[in-house]
Amino acid sequence: MKKRRLFFNGKIYTQVAGLPPAESLAVAGNLIVATGKNLKYDVDFSSYDKIDLQGRAVIPGLVDAHTHFYFIIISMGTVKLDGLNSLEQALDRVKEHSAKLGKEEWVVGEGFSPDRWKRFIMPDRLMLDKVTGGRPAAIFSKDQHMLWTNSKALALAGISAETPQPAGGAIERFADGSPSGILKEIPGYFPVFKLIGKPAKSKVSRFHQEAIKEAYARGVTGVNSFDGPDALPYFQTLSEEKKLGLRINFYPPAKMTDELAQKGIRRGFGNDYFKVSGVKIFADGSLGSQSALCFQKYHRSENNFGIETTPKKEIAGLIKRASKLNLPVAIHAIGDKAISNVLDCLEHAPALPDGVRHRIEHLQMIRRSDITRVKRLAVVASMQPTHCPSDIRLIEKYWGKRGRNCYIFRTLIDRGVPLAFGSDAPIETLHPMAGVDAAVNRFIPGTRKSFYPEEKISVAEAIYNFTAGPAYAVGQEYERGYLLPGYKADFVIFDENPYMVPKFKLSSLEPSATFFDGEPVFLKGKISRLF
Repeated sequence: MKKRRLFFNGKIYTQVAGLPPAESLAVAGNLIVATGKNLKYDVDFSSYDKIDLQGRAVIPGLVDAHTHFYFIIISMGTVKLDGLNSLEQALDRVKEHSAKLGKEEWVVGEGFSPDRWKRFIMPDRLMLDKVTGGRPAAIFSKDQHMLWTNSKALALAGISAETPQPAGGAIERFADGSPSGILKEIPGYFPVFKLIGKPAKSKVSRFHQEAIKEAYARGVTGVNSFDGPDALPYFQTLSEEKKLGLRINFYPPAKMTDELAQKGIRRGFGNDYFKVSGVKIFADGSLGSQSALCFQKYHRSENNFGIETTPKKEIAGLIKRASKLNLPVAIHAIGDKAISNVLDCLEHAPALPDGVRHRIEHLQMIRRSDITRVKRLAVVASMQPTHCPSDIRLIEKYWGKRGRNCYIFRTLIDRGVPLAFGSDAPIETLHPMAGVDAAVNRFIPGTRKSFYPEEKISVAEAIYNFTAGPAYAVGQEYERGYLLPGYKADFVIFDENPYMVPKFKLSSLEPSATFFDGEPVFLKGKISRLF
């Protein structure tokens, strides 16, 4: 018989607007059956195990609305360059990692960021050649929009001075026309990327458990994941075996739409743990790689407006194909022109059933005149607050005063645009409370000053958009995201109440317990003694 538990003497935040915190929460199996006050005295719950929360705060399980969870798993054994201060440090780390590999094994990594080094230097293949011992090497930038490759990898992929520039991508070149080793956007780097083998199955299984353990420690019980074709059978199999560990809403690439149709996969395909919820399209690149598509050129560039990774006509066609399967689209758009292009396409998109919602992923810089269209088209703004402090220096460097139109959380909420918050992990850490901190405080790194402070939002609004917001984005607002009867028993308990602590402490808050499917999956401190 499944456990029946009654939690009482707590501050239980249901996420229902205007409703004060409940005092009691009753759980039977994997569902919430009641919330209210003094339920421990109710005869209907006399047989339930009683847990005294001693004033602790309870919120719904946190959901990250934008991750690449499969990529997180398979990249766990790669070399990590995020947080390093110089090219020299990056090369030293790559050299150390390479020395542990077989002579024909790929050197794979992520996280390099020339803009964040003390001295800006765009790396090249010759630098990588010196530290990789003749092995092929491919290392993603922090924003995942550039791939730093060495000569061996380029040769294996057949990329040379004669290779034409790919539509929607870029091959950076030396003065003599030969490739420098920097490949931008999927069309640019895919010829190399497709050659990289996946880790052994035993390693993937171990990495999966490590990723799940970290998610639980952060209070995460669900993610929206944007991954390639290999993720579909992987997630599907584990979910059917009840070994997935999270609730995952999956958005495969839109170019898989015909394959999905052949397999009979439509919107909602899956089960309680895994659902295909839409398809992903790229409209542009990123700020860090200077490939986000903008109306005005990048500062310090001669004529760079970014990259249109998918032309508008193609986006419109992909939306139409997906709609035949009732699949909405989640479109990556960071620059203001990319967002405008996406809205042009969505204005002429086929109608979808009620509760099926298109999304714009990132929506980092938007023209104020386009906000009305976002609202009118009922598009969800899927945004990543932790990108804000990470990007402030880049915004000032490349976009200047256009920064006032970046990460405009307050304006969007006030204009009635639905939000869903995430991290874009592994680009930023899977850490929702850090996202809450970034949305509430908007601190400029190293200071207590806020970046355009008029765009700050409340703690309640930020938590809502890491709980109810993601549920709404995937059309599951009547199943998840709230602590109400009939909803999934996924919730997080905090010793320190996130609604009450000084705001500067938000990023350091950690759960004392995480419940998934009604069972404790993470316990820390004194609360551990209750189970």
